[in-house]
Formats: sequence, C-alpha cells, structure tokens
Amino acid sequence: MTCCTWKRGRVIPGLFDGVYIDATFPDALSIAMSAMDAKLLNRFFTTHNTTGVTETQMVGISGHKSARAWYDLAVQSGRTDPVSGRSENIPTAGSLGGLYVSGAFNPAVPAAQRWDAVSNPTGARATVFDVARNVYGVDAQGHGLRPFDNIGVQYGLAQLNSGSITVDQFLEINEKIGGYDKNGNYTATRTVGDAGAIRRAYQSGLQLHGGGGLASIPVFDLSNFYDEDNFYHYQWFHFAARERMLKANGDTRNHVMWRGGVSFPDLFGQTTPGKAERAAVSAKATAEAWPAFIKWVSAYKSDTTASSQREKVIAKKPAEAVDGCFTFSTTPQFIAEPQVLGSTGAAGTCNAIWPSWNFPRAQAGASVAADKLKCELKPVTVSDYAVAFDASQLARLNAIFPAGVCDWSKSGVNQTSVVPYASFGPSPTNLVFDISRL
Repeated sequence: MTCCTWKRGRVIPGLFDGVYIDATFPDALSIAMSAMDAKLLNRFFTTHNTTGVTETQMVGISGHKSARAWYDLAVQSGRTDPVSGRSENIPTAGSLGGLYVSGAFNPAVPAAQRWDAVSNPTGARATVFDVARNVYGVDAQGHGLRPFDNIGVQYGLAQLNSGSITVDQFLEINEKIGGYDKNGNYTATRTVGDAGAIRRAYQSGLQLHGGGGLASIPVFDLSNFYDEDNFYHYQWFHFAARERMLKANGDTRNHVMWRGGVSFPDLFGQTTPGKAERAAVSAKATAEAWPAFIKWVSAYKSDTTASSQREKVIAKKPAEAVDGCFTFSTTPQFIAEPQVLGSTGAAGTCNAIWPSWNFPRAQAGASVAADKLKCELKPVTVSDYAVAFDASQLARLNAIFPAGVCDWSKSGVNQTSVVPYASFGPSPTNLVFDISRL
C-alpha cells in the first residue's frame, strides 16, 4: 500500500508500506498554532503599535518571506475560531490573498445544530479543536479543549538580539500580544493551554511525533508545491516533519526530500515570471520521484532476511533516493544535496534556488520541529540577551514574564511519545483517555 498523506500511518505501525507526499504538513496543529501566533502579531500591528514597528520588522518577527505570507498564515487561524462570519482586520491584498473564514460549516449541518454563544451554547463548533474533541477532551458545554499556549513566548527575540527591533519595541509587542479565550475572542492576557489536551495531542499523534509508524517505512517528500507567499504551503513544514523524525528515531535515513515545483499563481492560471520553468521542474520531479519511491518500497518488501523492517528500509534504499533539488530551468537537472532550512545560498545551492523561511516561534527561539505546544519556563536572565536593558526596561520585562520565559532546550510541558494503536474510549486496550466517561 502506498499513500499520499501522513494520516494514521504515524500511529498505526504496519498500516502503510510507505508514504509519498507532495504537499507536506506534519499535522493540522502546525498550521493552526502558528496561525494563532500570526493573528496575534497582526492584531498588535494594527491595534496596539505605538513604538512604530514597521511592516518589514513585523515580517521578520513572523519568520516569513513577506507580508503576504505572514498575513496569509494569520488568515488560516479562522479554522480555530468558532464564531461564524467573524470579521478580522487582516490585509488580503496580493496575488492570491485569502479571506478570513471562521466557523465554516458544510451546508449539510443544520443551522439549528450549530454553535452560537447565546442561542445554542452547546451546539456543534467548526474548529480544528472540536473536530478532534474526543481526543482533546471537552469542557462543560461539550466543546473541544485547546492545547494552544503562549505563556513565556518571547515574540521577536531573534530580532531583538540582531538589533532589527529596539528594546522598547520588543517590550511593547510582548506586553500587548495577549491571547485568546475558548471562543476565539482576543484577551489582554496570554493563553494557558489545557494540560490534558496538550498531553493527548502528543499521545494521539494529532501532534506528529515522528516515530510510531513513520520510523520504519520509506518517506518520500516531494516538495512539488513551492510558494513562500501564498496559501500557507511553506517549506518549513517539510523540515518540521523531518526534524521530528530525527528526534524520534535518531536519524532520517528513511526520509528523502526533493525540492522545487509549481506555485499557487501557476495553478490558478496566472502568468508569472518563471512559470514555464516551475512547470518543467514539477513535471520532471513527479516523473522521477514516483518510480524511485515504488522501487524503494518493492525492494525492502522483497527482503526476507531477519533484519528489522527499519534496517531493511535503509539497506534497500535506491541510489537515486537521495536528498536534492532541481535547477530552475525548462530543462531542469537534479542537484544531489542534503536539504536544510535556509533563505540564502550560504545554506546550500538548493536554498539559493528554492529558499525557505520559518514561523513566529522559531523567531522566539523554538526549533524548526515546532513540536512544543507549551514550553517549560526559566527565570528572566539578562545574560541571555545580546542587548542591554536599563533598570526600567528590565522591570517591564520581568512584569511581562512573571513566571519566566520559554526554555526551549527542555522538552515541552506534558510532551510525551505517541501511543501506537491508542484508544480514547471505550476500548480498554491501550487506553489513553476515555471520552465516553465524561
């Protein structure tokens, strides 16, 4: 069996023989959580910005290539917002700027069954948290508990240390960033994620672990969509999945990444510079990747030795199944090169051709794995910063983070391994959480 998405193979070893992907997201949470950060940054910029933080500075804080990319990620937070039809002040100008859509139901769901804070407080809610409420758990109204948490997150830390924002700008951003309540409304205070929901996100695989079923099958990541500006298909998602596999398994020898392909303006019929080259890259990559993947799966499945499946997968990896990218040409050539995250040629030839950016919490000190839903905290320590704080600024910093700031060197709060074949009730086998008893 082969497949084109992560789905349940990550938590049910033996279900899939291999995974072939051309639009990688580790999980829905990776989009939702970063989108919630991006929308908070947008709100600060459009509502609270008294220190003159510019759009260019905000793009740096967001980690993205452009304002369009940052705004587009903020738009994606609509999938976490239960209030149908809510309007948000998020710029949508651009070649393919999306609209903010919240509480979006399929027309098949009767209006009478949909949640409304006043008229139907126990109704169904169209959010990424409620769709998995049997895993996350529910509150008194039956709504999915939320793992989003931004306690201790120092937004713009990298920009502060590089000197691209001032101390006062850094302090104001973190002073006024705020959070959300369970109904997606902004709050002046930051958000505390539900501890049980956070743990179960890891145990269930809703937060991709990288081990489980992914440890011992070929994973062929064809980055066929390349677009760092539109529709949130950013390259860092590919690297997040790889980093999680590295952390879980010790290496990524069963993972191959090829980069280069079409953009979303191409798909929507727009005439843009390089369209012909991107189309040629996409065609060549697809034509060569699929046979290499099938060859790899067939080879290890034919191995009848006593080696473990992971050993077979690594030993039978075809010579052509190596990291690389394609030259930007109507006659593209493959460049064999280990793939790393970066936006300049200093990070490799492939990043000179197909540069990649990241996300808000990476700029706050988190790793590209983006796998810590709630960080452990450490005391504010002035030696951790590359800039000096005067007495009043230091007092503000401590007031903003009274419990401390994120210690990204430690595992996240309640971070644990995935539980293969987990039950969330009522089956007692591998029972993690019994939603049926609530």
